[in-house]
Amino acid sequence: MASTTTKAPTAKSSLAPSMTLKGHGDWIGSISYFSDSQRMISGSDDKTARQWDLKEGKEIEEVRDVCEDWVLAVAVSKDSRWVVTGGRDAELKVCEVETGIVKNLQGHSNTINCIDISADNTLLASGSDDWTARIWNLETGKLVAGPFESFHWVGSVRFSTDSKKLAVKLWGGKCLEVWDLQSLKL
Repeated sequence: MASTTTKAPTAKSSLAPSMTLKGHGDWIGSISYFSDSQRMISGSDDKTARQWDLKEGKEIEEVRDVCEDWVLAVAVSKDSRWVVTGGRDAELKVCEVETGIVKNLQGHSNTINCIDISADNTLLASGSDDWTARIWNLETGKLVAGPFESFHWVGSVRFSTDSKKLAVKLWGGKCLEVWDLQSLKL
């Protein structure tokens, strides 16, 4: 006997947002969750970073004038100890959440497009329109590696899960750069 197959009727997808968070006055450039998945932070062209309560669906805190211009990158460490922002003013701001102490990290000479925090919560990578990526110690605020010079604007940086490599995506070109952080070579 030959087998037959019938196709089950397909249901329309009704995927919809569970909430909409409003408050920014301009484009939102970046978002990052806290480790509890109950809070997130967003950075915007309105020069603010905002912390959101995802249980209540409302803003917890607004930090104005985070950058002199757009806030393009935000990140929260996996242990939720650090919140980092970067943007068009070429400066990184590292806030220790519990104490509220903010460190300003300077070294880039142009817009900071992207940031990433290592899995062990000790290192910060940043990428910029100055065609460099840099690695910072979150505790001390000191530059520990770089600048890693590229041939175009840096659009994305990501640590490997063991924090031994840094992947760099450039705005131009069709390749990824992977830096070995132990030897500091491409």
